[in-house]
Amino acid sequence: MSSAGPEADRSRVLLTGAAGYIGSHVHRALRAAGHEVIAVDAMLESVHGSNAAAPQDVSRLDIRDHEALEPLLAGIDVVCHLAAAVPPAEIPVRVGAVGESSRERPAGGDGQRGTDRPDGAAAGRREDIGHGVGPCVRGPSGDSGSDAQKTGALGMARAAEYATHNDAGTAVLLAAMERAGVRRLVLGSSVAVYGEGRYRGVRSGPFFPGLRRRGDLDRGLFDHRAPRTGEVLTWEPIPEDSPLRPRSAYAASKVAQEHYALAWVANTGASATVLRYGQVYGAPVESGNGGRSAESGVVARFRADLIAGRAPRIFEDGGQVRDFVQVRDVAAATLAAIDHQLTGFVPLNIASGRPLTLWEVASTMSKAVGGPDPVVTGQYRLTDIRHLVVNSERARHALDFTARIAPATGLVDYAKYDSGRREHP
Repeated sequence: MSSAGPEADRSRVLLTGAAGYIGSHVHRALRAAGHEVIAVDAMLESVHGSNAAAPQDVSRLDIRDHEALEPLLAGIDVVCHLAAAVPPAEIPVRVGAVGESSRERPAGGDGQRGTDRPDGAAAGRREDIGHGVGPCVRGPSGDSGSDAQKTGALGMARAAEYATHNDAGTAVLLAAMERAGVRRLVLGSSVAVYGEGRYRGVRSGPFFPGLRRRGDLDRGLFDHRAPRTGEVLTWEPIPEDSPLRPRSAYAASKVAQEHYALAWVANTGASATVLRYGQVYGAPVESGNGGRSAESGVVARFRADLIAGRAPRIFEDGGQVRDFVQVRDVAAATLAAIDHQLTGFVPLNIASGRPLTLWEVASTMSKAVGGPDPVVTGQYRLTDIRHLVVNSERARHALDFTARIAPATGLVDYAKYDSGRREHP
């Protein structure tokens, strides 16, 4: 891996997914930096909603249409590929509660009991949704699961959609780039490609665990344990050379995109910088028509709860650790990847470097708006990742990129921002 430093000349950039949440921020950053941008977006209904119109400076184009795509590649210096079908704002999944068998149940179903602190201590006070009690309590026995039947577990239900748009679209794009002689790609990926995080025991080396046991989860034992000794494992930041073990159909499609890019590099001698974005949050761009992807993820769900006057609800014990990176920092990292000429296939983790627990995130946002304290439900999803924190040192060296917005500041701003008045370019 090497860098020739930022290019002095303005680049001609083809930006896919330019009307999306991240794409709209990247589009704005590219224009501000003086690049010439050819911006396209398929305006998928699953991402932008029904009958969404493309912004004036974005052309409606499905990259799987090679006849429409190929003329746009003439004279392009670098393709920034962000187009993707993404998970819906709320992903119905199989949910269990501490003390009862896992069954189909909506996240945050009415009446679910849980703790109000991540350490499981009883608070001795009532919440609007139930009592603050210890971590090993049984959910309401009368829950019929009727809501769950409306939203049942998706599992692989959308796998074909992700494969059709994300993977086939990437394959068509790369083939067209090869024919057009375009030799630089910046690909937007996700830390979801890693699946579960990296761990270590006091008496053992690095460990990459599989699914947790349902019996442990039912007893409120959420942390991974060493198979032989039962020792609780400690999470470690994940470097880019860690194994890719996706836990969802969407994550599997991002792995496939990366593999197509790697094969393209191997066959053409071109270069691909792959940006594995952390947990992205922040306000969408007004002119970018940020779609439903802007409202997905746990941070957006916490914000939606607070807007509705509800206590943010947290699964498990609230101790799950993630790295939350502000969307403007994500755009800055993407711009840096376009401005630097890295050779070969280079995956880079893009993160804030300041991991937080979900309890800390929800508490910070709630305090910012004077909302109710978060409630830890004790519910779990069998395929959920316990901890996922990445090492972003390689991006600092390769791109001279360091996230500037600390989550403590960015989360407060996001909690307070007026959704009716999005960020202006």
